Amino acid sequence: MMDDTTREMLAHYNARSYAKPRSMPEVTARYNLKRQQYQDLRKMDAPNHEQLSMLYAEAKVLGWVLGKEEKTVIRELNS
Repeated sequence: MMDDTTREMLAHYNARSYAKPRSMPEVTARYNLKRQQYQDLRKMDAPNHEQLSMLYAEAKVLGWVLGKEEKTVIRELNS
């Protein structure tokens, strides 16, 4: 059985538009933004490795959504 707090949390979660698919131009823009952020962070003298890993993972997922091969995404991130 669910308590009231759990029901409220689920109602809040379901009320948001998580199921709305993103358009391909939006995914492409987000991919390019994450790629640029990753490259900028790598150029820093002492990059935050946790943030670097997070940006890398996000860019790889967005690249996958765009149908890019993993090699292509890695090449674009490191260029």
